[in-house]
Amino acid sequence: MTSLAPQQERSRKTLDLLLHATVSILDKEGLEACTLPRVAAAAAVSPATVYRRFEDKDALLRAAFLDVLQRSNRANKAMMEKLFLRPTLAETAERIIAAFLQQYRAHPRLLRALTQFMEKHTDSEFANEANRLIAANVRLFAALLLHHRDSIRHSNPQRAALFALLSALSTIEMAVFAPQSLWQTALPLSDKLFCAEVTRSLIAYLRSKQ
Repeated sequence: MTSLAPQQERSRKTLDLLLHATVSILDKEGLEACTLPRVAAAAAVSPATVYRRFEDKDALLRAAFLDVLQRSNRANKAMMEKLFLRPTLAETAERIIAAFLQQYRAHPRLLRALTQFMEKHTDSEFANEANRLIAANVRLFAALLLHHRDSIRHSNPQRAALFALLSALSTIEMAVFAPQSLWQTALPLSDKLFCAEVTRSLIAYLRSKQ
């Protein structure tokens, strides 16, 4: 019995090493570059150690992506209001949109890999759980906008806040993931101007009476 706790601790540390190595490779090089032998090398463990825990690459990726999403949700719950809530609706929205774009700019390969993996596993238990976690994160940001409910003229402020944020995220994702898209051809903007216009669009929608 006395050796069980240290053994569990070592097992947890090994798992953390594997998940961290997986996310690091995805973040730097994308989905195709993330193989089990490369993860083993990055985590400084034997390939057999990886195969004992995960039957294949997909199983490892599922665990890594869910771990990232869970960590993101926990971090946002702990720091959300301090980091993003501001005195006005416009200021709060501006902070949120800037953070969204910064996240996509900082981790384009990782976020693109998540999107590709979810597309490959549509309607799977993994995709359902990943979408649930992402939706929970979006709702946390929507709750910040709803602190300024008096400034939102839409008849259903909660629905409007979610719709506005999802629309903004879709716009940002398209602009970042598709560098040859019409965003760069028809309306090339600096990140600062791009954030300003996305924020302006979001605020205009929330303040329009429906």
